[in-house]
Parts: sequence; C-alpha cells; structure tokens
Amino acid sequence: MSSTQVVLLLVTMPLVGMLTFVVYILVRYTPYVSRIFEERPVFFPLRVDPLPEAEDVTFPTSDGLELVGSYFRARTSDRLGVVVFCHEFLGNRWSALAYADYLRDEGFDLFTFDFRNHGNSDTEEGYEPFQWVCGREVRDLQAALNYLRTRPDRDPAGFSLFGVSRGGGTALCVAADSRDVWAVATDGAFPTRGTMLAYILRWAEIYVGRWFVWRYMPISMFAFVGWVGRLRSQWRLRRVFPDIERATARLTPRPLFMIHGQRDAYIGPSIARGLFDAAREPKELWLVPGAKHNRCREISPDEYRDRVSTFFRNAAPRSHTAHVGVSGLDGQAIDPFLLEVSLSAAHRSAVSG
Repeated sequence: MSSTQVVLLLVTMPLVGMLTFVVYILVRYTPYVSRIFEERPVFFPLRVDPLPEAEDVTFPTSDGLELVGSYFRARTSDRLGVVVFCHEFLGNRWSALAYADYLRDEGFDLFTFDFRNHGNSDTEEGYEPFQWVCGREVRDLQAALNYLRTRPDRDPAGFSLFGVSRGGGTALCVAADSRDVWAVATDGAFPTRGTMLAYILRWAEIYVGRWFVWRYMPISMFAFVGWVGRLRSQWRLRRVFPDIERATARLTPRPLFMIHGQRDAYIGPSIARGLFDAAREPKELWLVPGAKHNRCREISPDEYRDRVSTFFRNAAPRSHTAHVGVSGLDGQAIDPFLLEVSLSAAHRSAVSG
C-alpha cells in the first residue's frame, strides 16, 4: 500500500465512522423525536360565555372552509385601533373576553374568531389539530385579516394581534409577512426549534439509553435530529410546521410584547427567552412569577390588564401620528412603509421605557 493510500485511509476512516454514527442516531432516535410533534398534551382550555352584543360574521379561507368570528366595537367615542385575538389550542373565540375585553375601554375594536376544527368554524375532514402551529392556522389568521381589510369600517392604520399559546405563534408567523400589522402581543407563545430541542434534551437520557451517546453528543447533533424528526412528522401528518423563530426575527420594527409564566411546565421560561432572543427591538418580555402555562392573567389580573393596555396604547399608530407626521387617519390609507418608519422611531423608546 502506497503512502498516499495510507493517508487517504486515515482521513476517510474517521469520516466514515462519523457518517455511520449520524445514520445510526437518525434511524434509532428520529421516531422518538417525531412523537413530540404527534402527541397531544392534556389541556384544559378556558371557557367563557358568549356576549350577545357581538357582531357575528363568517368569512372564507383560501382552501374553501368557512370560519366564524365576532366583532366587538370600542366603548369609547373614538377608535384608537383594532386588536385581533387568536385563541389557544382547543379554545374558542370567546376566550378573548377574558384576555382582552378591557381593551374596548381603551378605544380598541376587538375581533376574535374560531380557528378551523374549533368552536363554530368548519371542520376540515381528516385534519387533527395539535398544539403546534401549522400552515392551517396561519391560513386561518390570514383569512381573518383579509376579511377585516374588506369591511366598510376597516381601519386604514391596519391592526394589531394578540395571541395565546399556539395562537401567539400563529400571530408571529402571520405578522412577519403582513405589513399592516402594527404590533403583536403574546401570552405563552413558544418557538418551533427551541421547544423541540428542549424536549429532546429533557428526554434524551430516557430514550437514548446509552449514556455515552447522549452525554457527549454535541447540541448541533440534537438540533439536527430534531430537524429530521420535524420533517418526518410533516410528511406523516401532511402539514408544515413553520419556523416561528425566523418569523419573529422579521417582525421588526413592529413592537413585540411577550408574556410568559415562570412556572410554565410545558414551555419553560428558558424556552420563552430563546424565542424572545430571536426577536429584534423593540421588544419586551414579562415573566410572571408563580404563573403556569396560560395562567398569567389569573395570577396578576390587574397588572396583566395594565401592561397589555399600555403596550397597545403606546404601539397604536394614532398615539404617535402627531409626533411623527404620518397622515391618513381620516379615512385615507397609510403607506405601509411610512407606518413602519413611524413605528420604528416612536415605539422603540415607548416599549423599552
């Protein structure tokens, strides 16, 4: 054997060994990872009685379903803006009354709707929703915004989004590509990759079994296994799980307000911080002491109301037009680029302060 062949053998053997190890990890453990996407946790969603004063509406999705929504007008003489509420997994549109009805006293119209396979909206045959955001929920929220854009009383300034848990992730995904969304608030929202990685690391010792595999495997390998597991679940379930971290990073210069419970057993505070770190300024994170998943409002109701109200008041374009010189609030459309410029200049100090 020549010296060149010896060198080539010494170089290729570690590569072949590493490739074999990667294939072993993927074949052996990807099915376990996929279960994270395909198992539903035990949730007890909030139930709220309907209000008869609501204007009930229906609107179509791009794939032919009919969704049901309710429009509530502000209790003030002038409208400060429109807030679109996105309910949690297994919830319905009426939970908006517990989370956001007080915003009507601040001058905001409130629009809430049932995602497909929830509440009174149509059920898609063969589709089983999970706690993870997928393309269906994104499509539903896009349909809701398209409906609002066609209303005779549509707000030329656009609208803001307020989402709980899965609804928060959906709001982030849609807002990233909707220039007429001027702010997003979430409660209990969670990332895609970050949550997967946290659960993989949490259960690695149990599912992997071989301590030398999980203890010395680099984080990047765990992340890669999570990515492959996500692709596997997308194929098996015939859906797409969007990358919420990437969407959150594209929200700027629109402000983001994240609320999360410090005792959240489903989505730990470190996972929420990972999503928050993916966002750019202006942004704010409020970790509520003692609160579990989707229970921040119950733990600190007065502070919850004050913080959410303050965020939307400060973020509303009408709160800053006198200072930044954006026109068009008397029925004329506001150019989205000018709106973003005004938000970037006016809200950065408002949210951080």
